[in-house]
Amino acid sequence: MWDILDTEESVRPRTVVAAVVLLAVALVAQVSIVARLDLPGGRFDLVLVLLAAIALIEGPLVGAMSGFVVGVLADLASSHVLGQSALVMCLIGYAVGLVMEAAERSVAVPLAVIGGASLLGTLGYAAITSILGEAAMTGGEAVGRALAAGVYAVLIAPFVFPLLLKASRRLAGGRARGGR
Repeated sequence: MWDILDTEESVRPRTVVAAVVLLAVALVAQVSIVARLDLPGGRFDLVLVLLAAIALIEGPLVGAMSGFVVGVLADLASSHVLGQSALVMCLIGYAVGLVMEAAERSVAVPLAVIGGASLLGTLGYAAITSILGEAAMTGGEAVGRALAAGVYAVLIAPFVFPLLLKASRRLAGGRARGGR
């Protein structure tokens, strides 16, 4: 029952470390660069886009682990309740990793999944802050920002996903995960 790491699809430590480092750099870029952009409807979440792409390539375990670690880093860098970002990113990383097999068969699936992950992640942040009584926006504003984040993620995904896929293959020594 607990032999998850004994399967052929086991987690490679190098992959998790590389994913966490990339997401930590993206977190710094998110706070210092992306947060200053004045885009219509809101802004995109670079960390969620990269997390979704990593989870699609590497699977649910890597997605959940790297999402949790970078979520804790995001929580430590902010003034909200500790664990809020970690919960959302861990769940998004795991859920996106579950559709890894479908992403191998279609070009449109990664775009839709990355856009949906960004949308759901933004709504997840809004829901958690609302539950904790720290809501900074109304439900309508949250939906508008989530839709904008999803659209921006779909626009960024064609540039991010192929680069991460190539980097993953190189990190794995030329062999592809899941028969890719």
